[in-house]
Amino acid sequence: MRLSILPTLCALALLAAAPARAEPLNPERKIEATSDFAGKKGKAAKDISGIACRAPAGGEYRCLVINDESKAAQFATLTQTTIRPERSLPLVGDTAPAASGRQPTIGCPKPGGFGEFDGEGVAYADRSFYVVSSHGCSRHGGEYRPSSFLLARIPSAGGQAGAPELSWRVSDLLGAAGEIAPYLGKPLDAESNGLNIEGLAVVGDRLWLGLRAPSLDGRAFLVGGSVAELFKPGSEPATGKPQLLAFRAGAQRGVRDLAPLADGRLLVLVGPAQDQDVPYAILLLDPAEPAAARELGELRVRKNAKAEALTVLAQERDELRVLVGYDGVKNGEFEEFRLKLR
Repeated sequence: MRLSILPTLCALALLAAAPARAEPLNPERKIEATSDFAGKKGKAAKDISGIACRAPAGGEYRCLVINDESKAAQFATLTQTTIRPERSLPLVGDTAPAASGRQPTIGCPKPGGFGEFDGEGVAYADRSFYVVSSHGCSRHGGEYRPSSFLLARIPSAGGQAGAPELSWRVSDLLGAAGEIAPYLGKPLDAESNGLNIEGLAVVGDRLWLGLRAPSLDGRAFLVGGSVAELFKPGSEPATGKPQLLAFRAGAQRGVRDLAPLADGRLLVLVGPAQDQDVPYAILLLDPAEPAAARELGELRVRKNAKAEALTVLAQERDELRVLVGYDGVKNGEFEEFRLKLR
């Protein structure tokens, strides 16, 4: 009799670990790139991993796009049907830069050199763009590359971008973030569940980091900190206590990107924590009530395409227009979706 109820108990446990499912999402339109985003060795980028856009002027959005195999970010202009790649902005050079805080010591399995910025999340707030690197050991070699442990702030007032301001202090937040702290510096595989950032949002002075991993018992995580604290002058580590939010994302799913709404709530793009065969979806999360996170829609399966970039274009009452971009395909193959908030 005990054996007969085990399947039912397992099914109930899985349901408890996942948010309520919503209807599949279908794109309203495809957004075509007018030319190639800059990739490796002069080829088109196939690793778009983040985008954020300013409010439109004259019907056009000024955006910043990143890919995780570059030392630079790239500006772009978004219209109703196209995205136009423009100039690149170097974030780091070939050696460790001057930055707020201190370069962290991370216990990855192997040492490594200074490489790509490994940008995974982009945000825009208060006339500045922000870019965060993965803060994880290298995907295949398990190396500690200091260039993957930086946060950049790029002033963008009056249409002109200033020089990037850099900070090492995100690692201070992660290392003090309770339950997820032991996963910092672990390998990025399903067995070790090593910490990896893939989402970024800024709301006022609150900076939110969305973690692709670890994924624990169907829960994904956000880590919050103060923008002012992260970029304060000097080499002292961050001292403010990080805010750790856990929410139900579904088994083996983590954050793939974040986008803020005007009221402080967040859209969360979720997907496989590593390389599991689980669906991508968009959730609505109120940081004041993370237990109430709910799914707004599931993205359809696309061959070789991993949804990793999300930004809000407009909100009209209880409806959102959002842009989603994909890693693994040329130039992100961006698509626009409409989401119902109710």
